[in-house]
Amino acid sequence: MKLAVFGATGGTGIEIVKQAIERGHSVTAFVRNPAALSEMGDALMRISGDIHDSASVEQAVQGQDAVICALGARDLKKTMVRTEGTLKIIETMKKKNVRRLFVVSAMGVGDSWDSLSLINKSFFAILLKSAREDHEAQEAAVKASGLDWTIIRPSGLVSTPRTGVYKFGENIRAKTSQISRADVADLILNELEDHTLVHKAVTITN
Repeated sequence: MKLAVFGATGGTGIEIVKQAIERGHSVTAFVRNPAALSEMGDALMRISGDIHDSASVEQAVQGQDAVICALGARDLKKTMVRTEGTLKIIETMKKKNVRRLFVVSAMGVGDSWDSLSLINKSFFAILLKSAREDHEAQEAAVKASGLDWTIIRPSGLVSTPRTGVYKFGENIRAKTSQISRADVADLILNELEDHTLVHKAVTITN
């Protein structure tokens, strides 16, 4: 399949790109720095640009079978980059007639709020308030898009090796507050073939 990955240089994005190439997919990474991910050589196509720039986003989305959005923010400052970027991606996908969209969100967003423990609810409400607001708006945009979307809500991202052993489903409770970024990528790429999670928002956890 032909895939475009936004947020390709983040921890989860890198895992998605690596595993997608390993599985034989044709991958286009949307990056700010054209030298990013250079270690992957010619196996990866790179489109450099800003998520707010229509021309570069169109270049990345054109001709793809699916788009994977793993946009994030690197600090706790108030930002709506996930929502704004996702809206631009949705707009472009409709224009270019690309239907399949995956978005990496977070456990506790939307109707998964009640699956959090009291401690994690407090953590979200106080320390990650801005990030949660961004994710909430992002998910709302995705659900209203009319596209064939799937939202993935990790319980807590860590940079450990892929295990292929994890639990996922709608509004499930986390066994732990951690899930490998590599396992998140594994679930997304499996769903590309399975087509069982269209129009679903699922939590992934250990």
